[in-house]
Amino acid sequence: MCGIFGFFSDKRKITRDELLFSLKAVRHRGPDNAGVVCFDSPDSKFKIQSLKALPDGAWSAVFAHTRLSIIDLSDAANQPMENEDGTVWVVYNGEIYNFNEIREDLKARGHAFKSRTDSEVIIHGYEEWGIDVVQRFRGMFAFAIFDRRKNKILLVRDRLGVKPLKYYFDGRTFIFGSELKSLIHLVPAKIDFTSLNRYLTLKYIPSPRTILEGVKKLSPSEILEFDMSTGKVTTRSYWKPEFYPKSGLSFAEAKEKFESLLSESVNMRTISDVPIGVYLSGGMDSSAIVAFLKKNGINDINTFTIKFDRPGYDESAYAKTVADRFKTKHHEFQIPELSYDELVNIINSLDEPFGDPSYIPTYFLSGFTSEHVKVILSGDGGDEILGGYKRYFIYSRGKILNYLPRTGCSMIKNLPPEINKKSFLGKLQRFNEEMSMGYWGAYLLRFSGLSDSFKRFVLTPECYNSLDRFSVEDVVQDFDGSKNIRDTIERLIWIDMHTYLPDYILTKTDLALMAHSVEGRNPFVDYRLVEFANRLEPEYKFRKGGKYILKKILEEYLPDDVIYRKKMGFSPPIKYWFRANFDLMYEIFSGRNFVSGDIFDLKRIHQSIEKFRTPEINISEQLWLITVLELWRRTYKV
Repeated sequence: MCGIFGFFSDKRKITRDELLFSLKAVRHRGPDNAGVVCFDSPDSKFKIQSLKALPDGAWSAVFAHTRLSIIDLSDAANQPMENEDGTVWVVYNGEIYNFNEIREDLKARGHAFKSRTDSEVIIHGYEEWGIDVVQRFRGMFAFAIFDRRKNKILLVRDRLGVKPLKYYFDGRTFIFGSELKSLIHLVPAKIDFTSLNRYLTLKYIPSPRTILEGVKKLSPSEILEFDMSTGKVTTRSYWKPEFYPKSGLSFAEAKEKFESLLSESVNMRTISDVPIGVYLSGGMDSSAIVAFLKKNGINDINTFTIKFDRPGYDESAYAKTVADRFKTKHHEFQIPELSYDELVNIINSLDEPFGDPSYIPTYFLSGFTSEHVKVILSGDGGDEILGGYKRYFIYSRGKILNYLPRTGCSMIKNLPPEINKKSFLGKLQRFNEEMSMGYWGAYLLRFSGLSDSFKRFVLTPECYNSLDRFSVEDVVQDFDGSKNIRDTIERLIWIDMHTYLPDYILTKTDLALMAHSVEGRNPFVDYRLVEFANRLEPEYKFRKGGKYILKKILEEYLPDDVIYRKKMGFSPPIKYWFRANFDLMYEIFSGRNFVSGDIFDLKRIHQSIEKFRTPEINISEQLWLITVLELWRRTYKV
């Protein structure tokens, strides 16, 4: 993986110190090399491959890159990369797994290559087919092209949103980067309160918004074009998840084809000039990856799992069973106790506030993994494409609510706020909130960030009154596009593919791995596998609690107690961690350090902590969400 950055402006210039700050902010994404090209020097461009060589000065047009070397470790693969005459430049983050096939096609058309890297395929592919070359790519990527002939910048993100890309445009200055960290000192650092409310409610911020006003995420499968001659920015989508027409295959035919696609997807993701490994939870998806690696003749497999010291959270025994079965080189990691300094490090690794506490073990496991390999395969996406979550089936049973009008009782809403979601009043207020969101909108509330009642309790009145009341149409881009999907679970999956999968699941893994300079690869979000799964008959996927077709495939490879065991998830025992260390919580929320007084009532936070001492009140995830926002703001001075 890599970090990319660009700055183009006819109003101001970026200084040497500002540029160095931007690159150091994403150096964890590419510690092996850094390169910069500036396009407004006397000779129209200069290129350096060492930040130490960056001269004093200021520039209005910059492309920059930090590199994690995975394929072609030579200097020939360093970026920014140009074509033969310097009219097309690219900075790129990701992997195009079918690049050798495209490369041979381009060579047959007369293009010459100077490296073995997939980055160069983007340049020559763009020369041959224009930006439509992205339709040929099978992989994960976020890249920027500067076409000097047309005076245009093009940003592109992969179909499912594995790799991130942020940008800012104020009409005169256009900036982009892999992470918000690389832009934050160059833009007005002001909280977007619409995004704040989505974070507080959902625990993450769906695309295209970010926590900062004016800064956006490039959405999955989106192409952005910035015409520097006219000053116009336009965006368009080049791919959408489609569920019709159905494939019409028999179950036996579908099973054979799905197995072939999954095996191919796993095998493609082994392309590397450095060691690879697998995150192994002992669940179906990660176990399937190990099984297909073995099937494809790869015997030297490193597997990694994390151990918790509390029953109900620890899956390491299942992982060990799978590792023993396939004779992998298995590594177990015991998560350490949390300290204030560790919390700060964890939250500093985030790009913007992200409130899922499962980030904690993912972060620690990624650090442990980095001591052994530079590339990790994970099972992310399997549940989303095949209906593996219990919530899909629970929620689909209440479809009758879809026919009720969106309504909420103002009398219930105005009752005294209740933070205990399990009390009668808490349940009543939550149900009232869900009814006001409508059936599909209420699905977004399933992860219980802060309920409206909790917000009313812990936010300042001024902040609470300033929050917008969003709907599913506000959050899910092109929500009307889902209305022709007849199966309820498929429609919920469609919603997740536009929100939860890219901005929650894939974001979490990418951030945690990249914080430790490890590349993550996700066989289950290969777009061809996703397209095939979407067009399967629903009963092929959703029978017997979901993922039926995968279960039947894996019966040949895995024992039933791995395939059919109860799903545990990856939630850490944060309730026990916090309750074992109330002093830590008061240290975080001390008056001398508190910076979020414009959002939270500190006295009410203390009251919430005290309520948390009551055994039947578990608000640990809500307190974590608040903690993340507070410590993130301290770091970035927002």
